[in-house]
Amino acid sequence: MHRGRVLYSLLLVLASATQVLAWGRGWTRVPTIVLVAPEQDIRLQVAREAIDFWNRTFTDLGTPFRLGTVTHTTTAIAGDYLEGMSAHVLQRTARPEVPESVQKISGDIIVVLSEGNFISFAASLPAEGKVLVGIKSAYRYPLTLSNVARNVIAHELGHALGLGHNDDPTTLMCGRPAPCRPDAFTASTARFFPLTEADKALLLKMYPPNWSGLQ
Repeated sequence: MHRGRVLYSLLLVLASATQVLAWGRGWTRVPTIVLVAPEQDIRLQVAREAIDFWNRTFTDLGTPFRLGTVTHTTTAIAGDYLEGMSAHVLQRTARPEVPESVQKISGDIIVVLSEGNFISFAASLPAEGKVLVGIKSAYRYPLTLSNVARNVIAHELGHALGLGHNDDPTTLMCGRPAPCRPDAFTASTARFFPLTEADKALLLKMYPPNWSGLQ
C-alpha cells in the first residue's frame, strides 16, 4: 500500500507539471509567480495589483486556492523569443525553443514585463511545467493608455489560471475571435474589469471550495 501511495503522489506531481494553460483545467498546486522586469519598471506595481485582484476574486468565490509567492528578477529575456512565442500563440506558428534564461527561472508562472512590441500572450511551457506570460512594452499602444496595463496583465493571468476568452467587451476575459481590444480597458480611474458569471462558475469548477492542491 505504501508503494501505491508513493506512486499516486508522483502521478500528482507529474500531472501538476503538465496541467498548465489548458482551458478549464486548473492548477493542482499553488503556483508561484516570478515578475521579470527592470527594477524601476512602472508595471511592477500594477502586476502585483493584478495578482491581488485574482486572490481577492478567489476569496469572494469561497475557494481556498490562491496564487502563491511572488518574486522579482531582472533576468533579461530575449525580445525575439517573446515575439516568437506571441506569434506561436496567436498565429499557430512553430514554437520557438525555450532559452536557458527562461529555463533557469524557478517560478510556475513567469510574467515578463517586456520592452518589446508584440501582442501580449500567455503560453504553456509543457516540458518546464510553467506558464509564460509576455506583456508588451509600457511605451507601446495601447499600454500607454490609462488603466490598460493592469487589465492586460490580469487578463493574461486569467489565461494562466485556466480561463479562455468570452465575447463580452465589458468584461476582463473578452478576446479573440470576438472583436475585443485591450484599449477598451481605458479608464480615468484605476479599476479591474469584471468577470462574467460563466467565468466565475468555471473558476469554481477548477478550484472548488474543497480544493486541496499540492503546497
